[in-house]
Amino acid sequence: MRTGFVVTVCLAAGTSIVSPPLAAQAPSGPVISGPIRSTAMPGDPSHNYVFGSTPMDLKAAGYVEQEYFIAGTAARYVIPNGPGETTSPGTMPYKTRIVVRRPIAAAKFKGVVVLDWRNASTGHDGDLTWISSGGFFVREGWAWVGATVQRANVHGFPPPHPMASTALKPWNPERYGSLDLTNGGTVTDDTQALDVFTQIADAIRHPRNVDMFEGRRVQRIYASGGSQSAGFLIRYYNHLQSRTNAFDGFLATQGGPAPRPDQRAKILKVYTEADVARQAPLRVADSTTTHTWEIAGAPHMPILWQGAAAFAAEVRDLGADGALPAAECAKPFPSTVETSMVFTAGYAALDRWVTANERPAVTDRIQTTGDPSTAVHTILRDERGIARGGIRLPAVAQPTAVNAGENQPANPSPINGLCGFVGSHLPFDEATLTTMYPDRAAYLRDVRRTVEALVAQKVVMREDAELLIQRAEAALPRGR
Repeated sequence: MRTGFVVTVCLAAGTSIVSPPLAAQAPSGPVISGPIRSTAMPGDPSHNYVFGSTPMDLKAAGYVEQEYFIAGTAARYVIPNGPGETTSPGTMPYKTRIVVRRPIAAAKFKGVVVLDWRNASTGHDGDLTWISSGGFFVREGWAWVGATVQRANVHGFPPPHPMASTALKPWNPERYGSLDLTNGGTVTDDTQALDVFTQIADAIRHPRNVDMFEGRRVQRIYASGGSQSAGFLIRYYNHLQSRTNAFDGFLATQGGPAPRPDQRAKILKVYTEADVARQAPLRVADSTTTHTWEIAGAPHMPILWQGAAAFAAEVRDLGADGALPAAECAKPFPSTVETSMVFTAGYAALDRWVTANERPAVTDRIQTTGDPSTAVHTILRDERGIARGGIRLPAVAQPTAVNAGENQPANPSPINGLCGFVGSHLPFDEATLTTMYPDRAAYLRDVRRTVEALVAQKVVMREDAELLIQRAEAALPRGR
């Protein structure tokens, strides 16, 4: 996934923001149109349907998926990479899309909306948050709103990039041709993205010409984003949230800069082991408004995102361009640590923190050596090579393999850059497993104790506990 950012940031706690209030930027506010009609079923060659429409049976769950367009005028923000003031080079018109998945029945809707900054690393709207936690949102009666705010997902990467044709406009020029996040090609730096995100939140909370929730009261909006999206999200938290108050809380996963400790809004940041290895200097102490969880053995890209089911919608819509490429890595992969379960528990923890001031569980950090203020650091590992500390799911607490967050390419092929995101998985040999677990029943008892402790800490949901146990059971061959 892409890790560079067009919008850079000043991390100084006292940095001010130079921009007019939102009302002055767009006096009448954005205009919503929709729901946008689809004339074909997902997968139809006409592409006249919602790009990335979820394969989940929403109707059976009492949910509906709807697409809207939003058009307005956005402020552009340039955030310096050192001391200084954030500046705005002006405003620009924009038009983009919003995808809403919400309960059909008003009684089922609990008033919580997760506004997801859709990842642009692949040049089209990723559905990563929904893949990880959509089941939780449906179970809890929450709504999910996918915000397309970056240029790449609308216009695509420039040729000859291999994903140049996977964005909305080239995918269906008739349906999405009117969308524009570049002001007619004159702005290509995503400086509009932060304010577009704000305006989408405002349109959810204070509907104008179109009410996407049809009168249902929205009580809380949580900003969500992972990987490169988390970078933008935390920059928003550090520099805009205190001005806009657009969000009730933030959940940022797999990266991003250090959250400022002087902000009032609450932010939960969930790091994988791979993220700690790359970003240890950006760690911050837990406080009344910032909190961090770190998952031992976890890769940047959770295993749930690497299976065929995770890419079903993208393969349906994009063919081979939507599939996860076959990489050649130095070590076997992927890490089998169930990262997504912790991400899901993070949403529940954030909601308790916001509504009841119940702080998320204080968990061990992954242990590292080296100067924490520099990029020179190493994850401490046990005698088998497993990271010490962190949230320890059964794959590292009762290991049957060495799961690690990092891996390297086996050769210089560009496609092998994926290796840095999938982690590694080195199974123990039979002799080692026999020594470690002479009694399979005892192993399973230990797994259950581990899972019960994770549930008690509220870093794993009770609803996910049995599946976690089943996967640990499958990891140790029968017959011992």
